[in-house]
Amino acid sequence: MVIPKKINPDSIKEAVVELKYQSDLPFELLLGLFVNAFDNTYTYTKRPVKTPSVLPGLLVNQNNELVINIGNQNILYNKKISIQVLPNAFVFSCLNQYIGWNDFMPEIEKAVKQISDSNKIKIWTRVGLRYITEYKDKDLKDCLKFSFSFGLPDIQSISTVFRSEFIYNNSKVILNLQNKIPAINQQANVKQPEIIPISIIDIDVINEPLEISEFTAILETIEDIHNTEKEIFFKMLTDDFLKSLNPEY
Repeated sequence: MVIPKKINPDSIKEAVVELKYQSDLPFELLLGLFVNAFDNTYTYTKRPVKTPSVLPGLLVNQNNELVINIGNQNILYNKKISIQVLPNAFVFSCLNQYIGWNDFMPEIEKAVKQISDSNKIKIWTRVGLRYITEYKDKDLKDCLKFSFSFGLPDIQSISTVFRSEFIYNNSKVILNLQNKIPAINQQANVKQPEIIPISIIDIDVINEPLEISEFTAILETIEDIHNTEKEIFFKMLTDDFLKSLNPEY
């Protein structure tokens, strides 16, 4: 299958890259060293810089669930991305809306270069890339090569949640599909929020355990799992739905 370079609209609600690392220094000391390693185009804050919406969340907990963290955080951000600094991990996300991989990846590369130049990373141990695509008022049965059914064919589901874990291209993939899930859509000019059906394609691609010490090698790994992410997403789509997204090759 030829993978499109771009679709419009892409409907990506959230794109998160997580890089885990090992260091010989404690996090309390590393935090200040990492913050000082970034140039003056970044701002440091301990408060969230992203606004929750219909699908809130920046981080993923140990159960692979999106969570909202409203407590103290250690965040560096510029005009395009935010970087949460955690013990043994960096989490990269677009600051407001998804800016496209051709803009997102260079921002990640720039940040990882400054982190690497601090010489405080011993090895990179994990790369994760998660894309969450959200559709309002859309039935995934009309979009995907997937059968949302179970053993009682006379019953029509109002909403459906599906989860699968598998290995693809030597990476672990966690696929979550949510079809027509009721969600609150709060609009600024309306006092009473409306309930609308939301459908979500959530693909998390993970490569671990790793022992990467070279800057170029970690970038290549990020690009590899991004290609895997795209391949899985586009292979799931029906031909008609893909055409409706105005693919560019």
